[in-house]
Amino acid sequence: MTRPPSLEIALTSPTPAALWTLRADLLEGGASPDDRAFVIIGEFHAFLDRFATSTSSRDLNHLASKLDIGAIGGVVLEQLFESPNAKDLAMRVLTGGISEGLMVLASRQYVRAQEGGLAALFRNVAWTLYHRLWQWTAEANPDLEASERRQLLDRVTAPLRDAEAPSAIKAVLAGRLFQVLLLGHLTGVPAAGVRST
Repeated sequence: MTRPPSLEIALTSPTPAALWTLRADLLEGGASPDDRAFVIIGEFHAFLDRFATSTSSRDLNHLASKLDIGAIGGVVLEQLFESPNAKDLAMRVLTGGISEGLMVLASRQYVRAQEGGLAALFRNVAWTLYHRLWQWTAEANPDLEASERRQLLDRVTAPLRDAEAPSAIKAVLAGRLFQVLLLGHLTGVPAAGVRST
C-alpha cells in the first residue's frame, strides 16, 4: 500500500475532513476495509468531531453569557430614560436587574453543563485509547509484563482522566495518541521497545 498524501495531513493537521479524505484515499488505494486502521480512523474522527462540536457550543455559550451580563447595564440604562419618577425608577431598575440577573445565572449553568459534556468526551476517549494502546503494545511487544504495560498506559492516559487538566492539553494528548496508533497501524511500525519507566 502506498502512503497517500492525506496521511501527512492527518498526522500534522488532523480534522474530521482530513480523516475522511484519508479513509477514502486508503480504500481507493486498495486497503482492506477490515483493516484495524479504519477502526482507529473512525474513533479519531468521532473524537475530533465531538470535540469541535463541544468546544464550539461551549464558546458560544460563554459569549452568550457575557452578552447577558452586559444586558443588565442596558436594562438599567433603559429604565433611566423611561421614568422621571425616582420611586418608580428604583422599582423598575430593581425588578429589571433581578430578571436579567436570573437570566445570566441560568446561562452560566448551561455553560457548566457544556463543560461537563466535554469532560465526558475526554473520559470516553481515554477509555478507547487505553484499549487500543493495550492491543497495539501487546501485539508488538508481548514480552512486556502486563503490570508494566498497565503502569505505562495508566501514566500515558492519566491527563485525559484528570478533571483538573486543561481541555486543550487533553485534546492535544488524545490527538497525538490517535496519531501514534494510526501511524503504527498504517506503516506497520511496532510498539517495540515500549518499556515502563
